[in-house]
Amino acid sequence: MISYNSQLLQEICFRTSTAIQYLGEEAAISLQARHSDIQAASNVFELPVGQLSVDDNLCTLTVPDLLSIVMAPNYAAADDGSSYDWSTVGRVKVMGINDVG
Repeated sequence: MISYNSQLLQEICFRTSTAIQYLGEEAAISLQARHSDIQAASNVFELPVGQLSVDDNLCTLTVPDLLSIVMAPNYAAADDGSSYDWSTVGRVKVMGINDVG
């Protein structure tokens, strides 16, 4: 399950014309495929394409020289301030795509 940090991010993910406007055609096509992958995966480690980097409570999926998608868990933060176990995170919030936030 995916949620979005802004209406613009949601529109970029669902409207090809908006994605092309902000990202360019090649990155927009890649975004559509990666967005589908994120929807289908039960956690980020199941994503078949791209490089994954996890930094505490943010995860970035990068397709080199083309696209980066920054995600956060779509859960309340842990009370003790600990980091999420990304292998158990099934719901993500898209926080940014390339330089669009």
